[in-house]
Amino acid sequence: MTNLIRIIALCSLAALVAAGTGAPQEQLPTADAVLRELKAGNEHHQRHQYAHPHETAARQKELVSDQHPHAMILACADSRVPPEVVFDQGLGDLFTVRVAGNIVDDAVTASFEYGVEHLHTPLLVVMGHQSCGAVTAAVQGGDAPGHLPALVAAIRPSVDKAKTLSGNLIDNAVRVNVETAVNQLRRSGPVLSEAVAKGHLRIVGAVCSLETGEVHWLPN
Repeated sequence: MTNLIRIIALCSLAALVAAGTGAPQEQLPTADAVLRELKAGNEHHQRHQYAHPHETAARQKELVSDQHPHAMILACADSRVPPEVVFDQGLGDLFTVRVAGNIVDDAVTASFEYGVEHLHTPLLVVMGHQSCGAVTAAVQGGDAPGHLPALVAAIRPSVDKAKTLSGNLIDNAVRVNVETAVNQLRRSGPVLSEAVAKGHLRIVGAVCSLETGEVHWLPN
């Protein structure tokens, strides 16, 4: 009986220690495993043969009290590239931030810091897309109304770099703009940069084709 009490006490102590560290209750997938899942989902999108996972009433009810998204996505606000469709994902699968030109600012960065600190999400994908209107506006220049000049100004350094490259200027600028965002997020301290350094977070870039739906992954 004494041994049984001792075992129960040790188990209770272990549970308290785990709770105190804020460790997630479920084993988290690795960034590589999540990336493979996204690539498989994108193949579904290209073939227009969707699995439509996690779209049931039970899944919706399951998520009322908690969420454990396995990937974070920074995507353009363009209506043609919704990440849940592009990667064939469902409710609770993706922690998504969308802004024209997939640019990085303090609000975007803070959103992903929340994903790292509180949701323990292991993968962040920055996804641009073919013929991005925001990037095209930055390439064309000229006057823009309202708050658009601030958006264009954030993309212009990527356009300037793209002008030094051979090939289609818009395509190059879209790709460089994604690379710029990836580098900004990787260097953002202390939360994201430390998570990357410790191997808790992987940040990758990608460009989605509007013609085929294929996501082209950029080299690390």
